[in-house]
Amino acid sequence: MLVARHNRMTIQSRHATNSRWNEFDAILFTTILVLMAFGAVTIWSSVGLPHVLTMNLGTAQVLYGMIGIVLMLIVASIDYRYFESMAWVLYGLGIVGLLAVMSPAGVAIGGARNWIDAGFTTIQPSEFTKVTTIIALSAFISSRGEAMREFGNFIIAGLIVLLPMAIVLLGPDLGQAMVFVAFWGASLLVARTRRLYFFAIIALLPVAVWFAWNLVLTGYQKERFICSLNPESNPLDCGFQPIQGLVSIGAGGTFGDGLSGGTQSRMNFVAVRESDFIFAHASGMFGFFGMIALFAALMIFLWRGLMVAEAARDHFGQCLAICITGVFFFQAFLNIGMNLGIMPVAGITLPFVSAGISSLWSCLIMAGLLLSVRMHRQKLAFYYR
Repeated sequence: MLVARHNRMTIQSRHATNSRWNEFDAILFTTILVLMAFGAVTIWSSVGLPHVLTMNLGTAQVLYGMIGIVLMLIVASIDYRYFESMAWVLYGLGIVGLLAVMSPAGVAIGGARNWIDAGFTTIQPSEFTKVTTIIALSAFISSRGEAMREFGNFIIAGLIVLLPMAIVLLGPDLGQAMVFVAFWGASLLVARTRRLYFFAIIALLPVAVWFAWNLVLTGYQKERFICSLNPESNPLDCGFQPIQGLVSIGAGGTFGDGLSGGTQSRMNFVAVRESDFIFAHASGMFGFFGMIALFAALMIFLWRGLMVAEAARDHFGQCLAICITGVFFFQAFLNIGMNLGIMPVAGITLPFVSAGISSLWSCLIMAGLLLSVRMHRQKLAFYYR
């Protein structure tokens, strides 16, 4: 009799597991693969080696991407509520990772000390800390529920984000710090806070801008903001890359110049074209219609992220999905915006497309969390008969 009961429980558990994978978002997954393939080809082209089978940054991106997809599927298979129970442990590990860049293992690149030397590559802890911070912030907001209307809880939610963001700014890494602000703002869309707090934030924005401009931003960061408004004011220095990016985008024409890239890339006028200015380089390769296809893929991904938030059955899953979707939207907007010359050059990657193991893996882990929220909407239950 005991054996029969055990068998029934096992069958029910297997049935629940199969039903979860039936909820796997194939559209989201396919869109990710399309974006990653687009990125790998563009990165390979940006390096400029002549043979498609040559091992370079593009082929390395494919290998890292395959590992990242495995990570994504592992995260997707885990019930996202387990991450909620581990939220503060993960948050602490994220803070430790940020502090590790200040140790002898930390590496300075481009004047910013934001990386750790892992031997085979460099790791950017802030990419993973934004994931752990999103989990902690979502766990806190969901645990408070209606109590988020209290001013104290609203402040604590802000401090959860402020601590890692402040450490990132010490790098300095303005782009990543802005991402932290972005998903905190996205969390307010689902947090049960008072409308008064929203009006207070809007009213205090001029004070915050003054504070950041005079006490937080460094000289070159201010210069980048000024150049983003008028690149022609300093065309040979801070305005050079925005201008060259615009020229590359315009020169791509309708269908682009193919795998060799546009003239600006071939003459090395577009720097960091495998990462920060990958949109400009891709425009030279694929032209107007190629960029429309890229925009379409990004919009589909964001749409599926919002669908996950809508389908979530609890507040934690909803907040997690909204914050993650907000991160992808903001990073895409900022990266493409700085290529178009409407946003400051802030050193932020285009999700799934730009080169970088840390950026790619953190994006795939966040995508895994989105898939997990969708796949585990139904609570696992065991029935005994």
